[in-house]
Parts: sequence; structure tokens; C-alpha cells
Amino acid sequence: AVVSTQSGHYAGVGLRLIHPFMPFISEELWQRLPRLGTETAPSLVVASYPRTGALWLDTQLESRVNLVKDIVHTARSVKDTYLESKAKPEVFLSTSESLSDLIAVMEDLIGSTKLHLNESIPLGTAVGTVGNRCEVHVLVKGLVDPVQEINRLQTKREGVEKFVQQTKETIDKHTDKVPEHVRQANCNKLSSLQDELVTIDTAIANFRKLTDN
Repeated sequence: AVVSTQSGHYAGVGLRLIHPFMPFISEELWQRLPRLGTETAPSLVVASYPRTGALWLDTQLESRVNLVKDIVHTARSVKDTYLESKAKPEVFLSTSESLSDLIAVMEDLIGSTKLHLNESIPLGTAVGTVGNRCEVHVLVKGLVDPVQEINRLQTKREGVEKFVQQTKETIDKHTDKVPEHVRQANCNKLSSLQDELVTIDTAIANFRKLTDN
């Protein structure tokens, strides 16, 4: 009964939202819905339009969805850089975020044979980062040239180091007039860049091990 009531409520909200664009169909469906709560409008055309409010906001859920979206984007970007479009490599995620219930969804969206969460990272992975929230390792061993990959990562590292230096200089120039949220944003940016350097160094070390074998 609770599920039915909730479904009816959400259906009613959806019909009110689409009514300006699909008046006849939405009105017909509205007339078939049971009236819930204090709803007394005889017709959808005179029913109150949905308003935004705390009921519709879930910042924690939005943060998780955005993280999953960024992980998928990063993994696919790494795949496109090294592998053919039809390749389905194994992917390893290193994160402190709770994502175990979304593994299957991310596997499908990334196009991976298996997605590993917080397991030991094997040699021969190409890495991407999602800020300081997640490392995305795509297994490319046997499919790329380790020497070329080391050169590419070293070039990338030089670029990140420049951003680190620029950010440090910006922070050093902060005065009392700089808003606190700007100071915090720059500090967070510096932390993320430093984490990215660590990730790049780890990837370089892993590829060097491949060249030694």
C-alpha cells in the first residue's frame, strides 16, 4: 500500500510537469489516478504546478551519481586512449567511497569484463583519476608499449607539476581580503594535484617493472 501510494504521488507530479507539453494525454491519465492527500483539483489544468523543495533534494545521492558518472567517463577515456573500441578489459577501482552496490551498473557502462573494487592492482594498468576520490586502473598489459606509456606519463607529470607550482604560488599570494571559500578551493585543488602526482608515479613504476620482465 505504501509503495502504491508513493507511486501514485510521483506519477501525479510527473503528469503535472508534462501537462503544458502533453495536455490531453496527461489529463486523461490524471483522471484515472486516485486523489492523494489534500489534492482536490477536479482537473489537471487547474492543479497546482510542482514546486522545488527539500523533499526533492538529496545531495548525498547526487554526489554518488556524479562520482559514478566521472568514474565511467574516466575509465572509457583511458580505454579509448589505449585500446580498440570493442575491447573489454578488467578495471580496478581504488576508492574510499561506498560503491559495491553499483559495480554491475558501472561494468556495463564502462564495457568491462570485470570491475574490481579495492583489490590489489596488477602490473600493466593504465590509470586515470577522479579528483582525489577514486583511482581508475584499466588493465592494458600486453596491449600497449610500456616504454611509450612511461614517456607519456612523464610528460603528463611535468604538466601536473606546473599546475602544482602555479597553485602554490596562488596560495602564497593570498591576503586577508581573499574569501575563505576561495582559499579552501585552492587548497583542495592543490591536494588533488598532489594526489594525482602520486598516482602517476605509481603508474610509471608499474610500467618500468614490465620493461624489466
